[in-house]
Amino acid sequence: MRSSAEEARRLSDLWHRLSARHIALGCSCLMGGISVTLEDFERDIADYLWAESERHGEADVTAFLLGPGPIAQQDRPIRRILERLEAGEAGLVVAQWLLMRMGKSIESYAALHGPAPDAPLFGGSAAWRQGYRE
Repeated sequence: MRSSAEEARRLSDLWHRLSARHIALGCSCLMGGISVTLEDFERDIADYLWAESERHGEADVTAFLLGPGPIAQQDRPIRRILERLEAGEAGLVVAQWLLMRMGKSIESYAALHGPAPDAPLFGGSAAWRQGYRE
């Protein structure tokens, strides 16, 4: 079982690898003719976490998420949340609540947009996907 800091580090590493791959390969998902990169989803995911924390009455989570300011004004909020969690800036309950939801979002994105089985980047997907796919 991983500690909250270890899980935050794992998700942060996965997020960074996905982001780097998406940009390095010039890959984008086309939605109605608009090019979208991984970084475009950061505020959407952070907004989702904020809305969920309010909907479930998780005042401590809401306070943690809004600590740096309004989500709309935060730069790279998912990266920053993970960095703060890794640094131990949140209590255990807040960290676990966020990591469970962030893990689902990031791993879902990785499952949909990870490299093909024969991808040469990152040593091929067999090496690259260790730790998030079974």
